[in-house]
Amino acid sequence: MSFLRRFASLSIAVLVLPMAAAALTMEAGSSDPALTQAPAAPTASVQLEAARAAAAAGARNILVKFGASWCSWCRRFDAFVDSDEVGSIMSQHFVVVRFTVQERPEKRALNTLGAQALMDEWGGRESALPFYVFLDAAGRKIADSNAMPTGANVGYPTTAVEIQSFTRLLERAAPRMTAQDRAHIAQFLTLR
Repeated sequence: MSFLRRFASLSIAVLVLPMAAAALTMEAGSSDPALTQAPAAPTASVQLEAARAAAAAGARNILVKFGASWCSWCRRFDAFVDSDEVGSIMSQHFVVVRFTVQERPEKRALNTLGAQALMDEWGGRESALPFYVFLDAAGRKIADSNAMPTGANVGYPTTAVEIQSFTRLLERAAPRMTAQDRAHIAQFLTLR
């Protein structure tokens, strides 16, 4: 087993084992409230390390999406990436990481620790949600969603200009994606 595969397996274990232990503790009916609380979500840096390992092992790049529970465009972007129609194309080329940022005060606990700082660092400080960044397997930035001709954020692409800007992003971020697959994605977005 290669180092990267072992690292990816270890990263997944680091993320899954604490959650499984908490679930078993809760199921066993522990009377200690500290033991029955759900574990804290993995930080942005921990999730990125796992994504880098998975991307390197699968010769893919990384798509980091920043969104919030109140953001309907973020939910539409997630549905697009996970859809039966284009999800397999996206997963062939990208490991998708979703970070929660900018939650309202009553849901602030949903924010991914460290994600807002990454969004700001990667050019999203003034951008609306969803904001996304494409990284190579080493974690170096390839492009971000501030790709409109005006420099504005594409977000969830719905207009012809937004869809064109998004497909140009895909050309840069997934150079092995075929023109036919990009056209299929553009058609999917146009019909939604």
